[in-house]
Amino acid sequence: RYIKVLDDHYTGQAYITTDEDDNQITAFHPGAMNFSHLNDVPSTSEIRIGIVSPDGKQGMQQHARQLAEQGIPFIFDPGQGMPMFSGEELLDFLELADYATFNDYESELMQQRTGLSLEQIAEKVEALIITLGSKGSKIYTEGRCLEIPVATPKQVLDPTGCGDAYRAGLLYGLLNDYDWDVTGRIASLLGTIKIEHHGTQNHVFSMTEFKERYFEAFGSSF
Repeated sequence: RYIKVLDDHYTGQAYITTDEDDNQITAFHPGAMNFSHLNDVPSTSEIRIGIVSPDGKQGMQQHARQLAEQGIPFIFDPGQGMPMFSGEELLDFLELADYATFNDYESELMQQRTGLSLEQIAEKVEALIITLGSKGSKIYTEGRCLEIPVATPKQVLDPTGCGDAYRAGLLYGLLNDYDWDVTGRIASLLGTIKIEHHGTQNHVFSMTEFKERYFEAFGSSF
């Protein structure tokens, strides 16, 4: 319903080179993405949660502001878009957001740009989530730091899209009111399932299969 077609612009395009150690270099052409500010967050009560991820700079700022104005909780996830913003602009996002998530590199950059420690950043949101690749993830919330383990993959084929899969788990956990220990583990397992497949969206599973994998990985159920 909310897709806007711009006939004179290409869709955003990313070319990602991955080495044998899963380090990645990305070449990106934003194309139509730079016009994301032409879309507004709809004023409708059916929206329960949002996520502000890499997008056109103006669009990211606008959508964060609109989500906050409508009282819709959202995750601030600047990802590869973080270099577009100054420390002051990043702090503005934190004032509006309910949650924030970064990978380890992005968390270092966030600290450099804002001059804040992770603990200080965490004080500005309900939860701060830091992903650490094969070392799992950490969730800072209510003055605590939760250590979220990884789910061991059956095979490692392609890391591209693991961060997005993890974030899907965060959204699912928040929508279903799970606590952060469970939400983090759901996100972790989604990232693991992704890494077992080539491509970003070539994997499928049923909820039954997912819950079986969850119990196998963590020894508990949700």
